[in-house]
Amino acid sequence: MTGILMILTVLLFSLFFGLGIVSHFKKSGGKWIYLTLSVITFFSFVFMLFFLDWNISDPGNKNPDSPPTETPIPNDDGNPDKENPPSEEDPKDEEPAGEVPVDEEPNDEKPADPPPAEPEKIIVPDNGTVDYKVVKGDTLFSIAQRANLTVEKIKQWNKLTTDKIIVGQILKLYGKNVEPPPPVTPPKEETPPSTSPSVIVSNGSLQQKEIALTFDAGSDAIGIGILDVLKKHNVKATFFLTGSWADKFPSYAKRMADEGHDIGNHTYSHPDAVKTNSNVFVQDIIKAEEAIRRATGVTPRPYFRFPFGSYNADALKAVGGAGYPYSIQWTIDTIDWQQPAVEVIVSRIQSGASNGDIILMHIGGINTPEAVDRVIPILKSMGYNLVSLTELLDQ
Repeated sequence: MTGILMILTVLLFSLFFGLGIVSHFKKSGGKWIYLTLSVITFFSFVFMLFFLDWNISDPGNKNPDSPPTETPIPNDDGNPDKENPPSEEDPKDEEPAGEVPVDEEPNDEKPADPPPAEPEKIIVPDNGTVDYKVVKGDTLFSIAQRANLTVEKIKQWNKLTTDKIIVGQILKLYGKNVEPPPPVTPPKEETPPSTSPSVIVSNGSLQQKEIALTFDAGSDAIGIGILDVLKKHNVKATFFLTGSWADKFPSYAKRMADEGHDIGNHTYSHPDAVKTNSNVFVQDIIKAEEAIRRATGVTPRPYFRFPFGSYNADALKAVGGAGYPYSIQWTIDTIDWQQPAVEVIVSRIQSGASNGDIILMHIGGINTPEAVDRVIPILKSMGYNLVSLTELLDQ
């Protein structure tokens, strides 16, 4: 009975305390009544717990049975105090001599994990090729080991500039009898200064569906995100740098060259060739070339671009004499330096696109990176191949 009372007391305490809490938050008047009742029931519970004789397991039984006592078994003489001698006919079970029982304990040890399966070998036939699809966990080193090749050969065959590969990427693997020869890149000779005038180039072949994206860098680098966009789409472009820009942003200039883009000369201080003395103009070109070399480690020859697109016969002679046979103009001017909206830049390129186009843009264009990010897939869907000037002019 005591156990039942204690359970009821706990339930009442919970009820009153809960009502008191609810009344407190609702700011009703019965808060103190409920809290008082909960205190009373709490102390009632404590009283029953410590001062009443109760047994929860058997509430109605206050006198539990005493533990049973063992009754001695009388021996053959009728005397219970005297032990019976062991009977020869009823011997006790004994453990065999010399054997010690061993307690068998369950083996809690978890079974060892099976060793990981060794990746399958990649069989590349001597007279054939394999298109291997990269899966999770692959590295160039592991693929090379499994195919009995070298990392450098795999990078060379697939034109990889780093060891980074991604899941789903297809790698071309060649057998030893069909392995293509390593590319031979002859050192690019500098174009020697000459007395021949530089030639104006405004487009490439009209028979080839190729377009060259070109960017002038003259003042700031607000649109330098274009490098990330070009890398994302795996497109090579051409950058015309002023020497002052190369001195100001050498790391950006170096990245352009390292990522395989063409570099051209855009003078050092961006003067108007028509309004500048020829000798002074040549010195500005040479100064720019030195600055670009320092920043990139490469020469900007043979490509030159006139500031403002302004030139005359004397200017062409000066540029040719400085060692630049090609003065690059353009087919489409996006006028992105005026900071038009992204849609405007995209529309100017898309609507005017044609074979051999040279498109003019600027690193100082705020919306230029986003516009190029949008227009590259459009041009590719139209069948155009986006190339550098070297590819466009087959230099």
